[in-house]
Amino acid sequence: MSRRKKIYEGKAKILFEGPEPGTIIQYFKDDATAFNAQKKAILEGKGVINNQISGFIMTNLNAIGVPTHYIKTMNMREQLVREVEIIPLEVVCRNVAAGSLSTRLGIEEGTPLPRSIIEFYYKKDELNDPMVAEEHITAFNWASTQEIDDIMALTLRINDYLFGMFGSRRHQARRLQLEFGRLYEGDMVRTVVADEISPDSARLWDVQTNEKMEQRPLPPRPRQRHRGLRGSRAPLGHRQTDGYRRRRRTLSELNEPASPVCYAGELGGGGKSMKAIVTVGLKPGVLDVQGKAVAGALKELGFGAVNDARVGKRIEIQLDGNLDPATAEAQVKEMCERLLANTVIESYRVEIGG
Repeated sequence: MSRRKKIYEGKAKILFEGPEPGTIIQYFKDDATAFNAQKKAILEGKGVINNQISGFIMTNLNAIGVPTHYIKTMNMREQLVREVEIIPLEVVCRNVAAGSLSTRLGIEEGTPLPRSIIEFYYKKDELNDPMVAEEHITAFNWASTQEIDDIMALTLRINDYLFGMFGSRRHQARRLQLEFGRLYEGDMVRTVVADEISPDSARLWDVQTNEKMEQRPLPPRPRQRHRGLRGSRAPLGHRQTDGYRRRRRTLSELNEPASPVCYAGELGGGGKSMKAIVTVGLKPGVLDVQGKAVAGALKELGFGAVNDARVGKRIEIQLDGNLDPATAEAQVKEMCERLLANTVIESYRVEIGG
């Protein structure tokens, strides 16, 4: 690190000049801060975890058409990213009342909000990052009206993706914090996701226990043995590589719900069964970034009659065949409310068949 030119050091990362013009290397630190760095601690391995999680999420956001500054993960602690001009705003998306929102408005913590609420905070540690309105943002030229519209549309799309991704692991994303930047490409400028998306920028709750994830200690990692042909332990390097590849496959599998048509919870089993089909899609009026990308691609392929497209997901669930249809439908609707759909921005339809 000492041989490279340091550009900036913040609370959680150090930025270095990248290998090519217009690129930067992000180094993730182990520093943990709270209340605008009034409380500090060192958590060994935190930077490694945040780097891997953020790289995974950014990769998949790029894949579904959400532009980010991320290029690739270089090693356990570093990412190669595009150089952007950071917009001095923290963008917070809330799905459930908690924290400062509950305090300010007197809403009981854990209350689902009528819809996802986006808030803007001016990035200024010495001012404790005050909340600001769109009028402040445009008046002080922190961002244009068009940039605010782009930021809000991208935030809702990211919130939808992360709600589904974490929901598949029985976690609820109640609050998400994002940063954006301007990416200059010749005479063009684009608004892209910047910084990181990691446990530092999301507040997760366990759906089953309703506990804040940051308040629950991590379970001890089970010890695993890998034996060779004669029962001897495999070399250390082989075991680490094998485990790393297995974890990468697992992370890849977790992203399956982000595909245009996905099947979550397809449960097999013998004996008499009943099939429930759930169709989930964005509510009318919610910008469907993925749908616009599909419509545009179809037009480029020569399908000029396509005016619009909406992308959703279909979920097939096998149920106990002894349930009566009314009970089955009620249970599946509860599944949708609690896990399968983000009811703030998505609607769902349930079909019960034999």
